[in-house]
Amino acid sequence: MKKIVLISMSTALLLFTGCSKKTPEVDMTKKSEMNSVQNQQPTTSEVSNMSGEQTTNSMDNNGNDENYKIAQLEQKTKIIHFNFDKYNIREDQKPLVTEDANIINSDEAKDFSVKLEGNTDEWGTDEYNYALGLKRAKSVKSALVTLGVDANRLMIISYGESNPVCTEHNKACWAKNRRVEFKFLP
Repeated sequence: MKKIVLISMSTALLLFTGCSKKTPEVDMTKKSEMNSVQNQQPTTSEVSNMSGEQTTNSMDNNGNDENYKIAQLEQKTKIIHFNFDKYNIREDQKPLVTEDANIINSDEAKDFSVKLEGNTDEWGTDEYNYALGLKRAKSVKSALVTLGVDANRLMIISYGESNPVCTEHNKACWAKNRRVEFKFLP
């Protein structure tokens, strides 16, 4: 009898205290305050009037220039696609890996590290897809190193099925999600 009461109480406790589905609160006042502070920053002419000489914010210019270079490099790289449940590089994708190696080894990209992001389709468990995404990123890294890219500049990560580029439930969409993408890092 005590067992039944204990089990009933435990079950009731679990049912009533289950996972809450609260949405996170976002403080929009901070964003508007930040925008108003950014809008109040002095212009270059105001800075020159304050200090007696003209200065520019080189940190912003370098940051924007660096972001621009990264965006340009990422546009040039090719996404490497894989067959269902495979992590070996397909024959039709090997020329793309060679092109990516040339881009990574170029003078434009020499100052950046590269993150290889392995992705999968939605088939399989989360754990399996995470491992498969990692194997895909490792196979591309290995191919890039064979083509002369310094292994110390490359890092790998797997997103498994959590980062789809297509969310439809058909073969063409699933094929787009089986991929390795390149992200350049400062």
